[in-house]
Amino acid sequence: MPQLYLLSVLANAFTGLLLSADYLGTKVAFFTEWRALLENRKAAVTLGIVTAAVGVLKLIVRSPGEYTAVIGDLLPAVAGILLGAILLGESFRGHVEKAGEKVDRVARAVIGYRVPIGIAAMIVAGLHFLFPQVLFL
Repeated sequence: MPQLYLLSVLANAFTGLLLSADYLGTKVAFFTEWRALLENRKAAVTLGIVTAAVGVLKLIVRSPGEYTAVIGDLLPAVAGILLGAILLGESFRGHVEKAGEKVDRVARAVIGYRVPIGIAAMIVAGLHFLFPQVLFL
């Protein structure tokens, strides 16, 4: 389904850009505006749900020209699920009043790596866009 393919590329690219906006904002002034979008909880939750849902659907539905059902889009699917979970976790972490000690420790450990994960997701999205029929991309 080409629509799901394009939605996967865009969702991974935008979510990766959103997660790495802090670092990229120090390099290029354009990316500082993306940080404000991350602080908007409704937008972050919506993008997180869409990215995670598209990641799950990419495991089920094949892209056009794919011959293998699950393995063909493994990296974009896993990236989408991971990005959606990180974005949702970061959105909800600040608004939960009584987060447990273990939850807070795990959240800090994962969110500490959001910039490299975001940049890696943008690279995966770009490679998936350029090479749609390559195995694992």
